[in-house]
Amino acid sequence: MEQQTVKRYRMNMSWNYEKEEAWLNEMSEQGFQFQKAGLLNSTFVHDDSSRYTYRLDYQTGNPKDVEFQNYIDLYQDAGWEYVSSYGSMWHYFRRVWQPGEQPKLYTDKDSLVAQYKKIQRLMGIMLLINLGILLANTANWIRLINYQWGFFVPVVAIYMILLGLLGYGYVKMGNKINQLMK
Repeated sequence: MEQQTVKRYRMNMSWNYEKEEAWLNEMSEQGFQFQKAGLLNSTFVHDDSSRYTYRLDYQTGNPKDVEFQNYIDLYQDAGWEYVSSYGSMWHYFRRVWQPGEQPKLYTDKDSLVAQYKKIQRLMGIMLLINLGILLANTANWIRLINYQWGFFVPVVAIYMILLGLLGYGYVKMGNKINQLMK
């Protein structure tokens, strides 16, 4: 019997990945087991016979490297099953759900702070890179502004939204770090 595959569309932000974990856990409770992540969607397999606790981890690196396999093996030794990755940075793990249990990938404050700092650093770098690109392009567009309003305004608006989201995420991760450091 072939299992039913279902796609769910949803946008998630890196600074709020715990919300993504909660959603995956709710989907599992409803019988939809996570299979694969996409930019704006997730693929699930319908299976009422099992239920899992899902967790996400942010790690950079090439999935084909030995170090990545060691990383996966470390979590498998701790009882986690590797499910999928998105963008070679966000990795999805699961373990069989146990009533009353809320297992975490990071069990100590220092590791969690380091995790949040990695995410915050990436957001800061992406913010600076995109700001540099916007400024470089704006310098070129200024010469053509009389002819290119239909192009200039929407592109700058998109960049402003992107920069605003990255800045907001940077601040949110900083707040999480500060709360843990108290």
